[in-house]
Amino acid sequence: MRRTLVLALACALVPLPALASAHPGGRPGEAFTFKFSVGPIESGRARMSVGLPTTRAGRRLVAVHGQAETAKWLQLMVRLDDDYRLVYDAATLLPVEVVSVERGVRERRIASKVDGRRADIDVQAKRDAGRARRTLPNVVRDPLSALFALRAAPLADGARLGLDVLDGAALWRVRLEVHRGEKVRLERDGDDARSRVAIRVDGELRRIDDLGRELGGAPRHLQVWLSDDAERLLLLVEGDTDLGRASLELTSYTPPPGAPRRREPAPSLPGLAPLP
Repeated sequence: MRRTLVLALACALVPLPALASAHPGGRPGEAFTFKFSVGPIESGRARMSVGLPTTRAGRRLVAVHGQAETAKWLQLMVRLDDDYRLVYDAATLLPVEVVSVERGVRERRIASKVDGRRADIDVQAKRDAGRARRTLPNVVRDPLSALFALRAAPLADGARLGLDVLDGAALWRVRLEVHRGEKVRLERDGDDARSRVAIRVDGELRRIDDLGRELGGAPRHLQVWLSDDAERLLLLVEGDTDLGRASLELTSYTPPPGAPRRREPAPSLPGLAPLP
């Protein structure tokens, strides 16, 4: 899921204004399931859940847990079993701790502690293992906190946004363009269902180094569809991966339990900035 979400989720240091009507980004207690496909072939499943807030050293933190695995038939040829854990600051939706564990084709564990532009990264693997303290060119987000920032942002039609995304040890510069009034139909809706009104976000991703310089190579492209309502659900992602063109499609959503909660104050969104 991590490699797929970095396509979806895709910085200047100027934050977007916090609007009272904006979605808080991640709703404690909500849960999602997705199907993952490469081309027309369904290849696996993924799930994600958002925990309840806790307080640590005066900061309000939220934990997110994601898992993904290949479909049973595909495990005969290639096995992927990934686990992803994020702790983010509820006031800014910025990552504080990120741990990803990959099993199967590649066996490794990457643990990061992130503070704005600084990241302490510990890679445990048979190859390319090591620790590094990195100073990054801009405030950075991981793939999931980038998604939550998009859910919280105003996303006006035609808006152009930029941010830097740290996916494991790889740093990406992401440019996004917003299109309102789009339509999308999911498989779970059935053939007779009406298309959903959605917000489409087109993205371009380029690898950069810690000085912000492009590393070369062809850019990757993605399209993200969010529901155009108060929930801002991640409906569909299509984008370039190491395996080819891939998609991540919502199969179920569980809202926060209990009665509707009081709307959280809109967070500030450092790291997600308007582009000219």
